[in-house]
Amino acid sequence: MQAFGGWPNRQISLSWLSVAIFTPAFMALNIRQLEAFRAVMVMGSATGAAQMLRVSQPGISRLIGDLERAIGFKLFARQRGRLRPTPEGASFYEELERSFVGMERLQQTATEIRDMRRGNLRIAVMPALSLDLVPDITSRFLANHPEMRLTIESHTSVRIVEWVAARQFDIGIAQLSLDQPGIDVVQSYRTDCVVVCPLGHPFAERDVIRPGDLATETFVALAQHTRAAVQIDRAFENANIRRQIRLETQPSAIACSMVVRGIGVALVDPLTAAFYGPNRLVIRPFEPSIPFGFRIIQAADTITSRAATAFIREAETLFRTHPSVKPA
Repeated sequence: MQAFGGWPNRQISLSWLSVAIFTPAFMALNIRQLEAFRAVMVMGSATGAAQMLRVSQPGISRLIGDLERAIGFKLFARQRGRLRPTPEGASFYEELERSFVGMERLQQTATEIRDMRRGNLRIAVMPALSLDLVPDITSRFLANHPEMRLTIESHTSVRIVEWVAARQFDIGIAQLSLDQPGIDVVQSYRTDCVVVCPLGHPFAERDVIRPGDLATETFVALAQHTRAAVQIDRAFENANIRRQIRLETQPSAIACSMVVRGIGVALVDPLTAAFYGPNRLVIRPFEPSIPFGFRIIQAADTITSRAATAFIREAETLFRTHPSVKPA
């Protein structure tokens, strides 16, 4: 269907006019008047406009008259009993349609943001969770929001805290020993470190490994600057056990790779150990337990986006059901 002068009938709701009209010239106009004018142009008559807007025909005529008085020129002239747009009316309608297209795009953008079909979410994660858990969370998130774009980087917890505090990343998953300035903790979790050994190691016959069991084993230690290494060292000091450390490394994934190749045994987080799995490593509990904790963090006083909230919800769901992860 064509409207006056060949203008297309876009057959799109006029509700955009009731949302916002931002230009100063339009601010002085009555929204209902503009709706009536556009309806007449689209439908070709006041009768059609009245049906489109579900008002009376005299009501349409009154709105058009009010609009003409407000703008100071005639929009229609009657020829042979029918309304025809004046040249000024035609020019005004063209501008109205351009505004309509812009508002339609704005409404579409708002819908995409609301439905999380637009945007970029930035996540920084410690290595232990980057191998398996965060990919699982990401897969679930993108299944529900396939058009979202994610940036995920893995680094040390110290660097992650710096990045999140500086608002370079929306979400961080890291180890924090104490409350950090510029950081809000969303949720805290803990796991317990496990012993990993090469396949065929005698420890495969044991249910639990203790400090004394490791006294004569070649040990692959985590780097001293990590929080996990400090806690592991303390456990052996308390037991008065001196380990035979051959190699020191970071992160736990490298330690596991060294163990797979028979270089020694190691104490690592259970998440990294599980990623390697029982087909490549012997994995056993360690007593006394050595906690390996992590927290979901955001910058202090952040107004959390809908996308970030959805990602955190997916993470909380996975952590809640994971056999090695407990709330701290």
